[in-house]
Amino acid sequence: MEAAEHKRRLAWQCRRGLKEVDLVVNGWLDGHFDNASADDQALFASLLEEQDADLFEWFTERSRPGDETVATFIDRMLRDLGKPV
Repeated sequence: MEAAEHKRRLAWQCRRGLKEVDLVVNGWLDGHFDNASADDQALFASLLEEQDADLFEWFTERSRPGDETVATFIDRMLRDLGKPV
């Protein structure tokens, strides 16, 4: 799949309906996805498969994902967006 098409599909998946989640996923997609490593791009895509309630909890730091790789990536996303972790 062409990179632009892949990003367009991810942008559609970023439409979540919870403001806090939308701000993080759309902000990271718009500001950091293009320059991210292939591994981080894949992690981001897999993160969009998670439930909105879980993303909300993780992005607001009320809980942490059980997978340390995902937790570290979320920490990095939040730092990239200017939120101290």
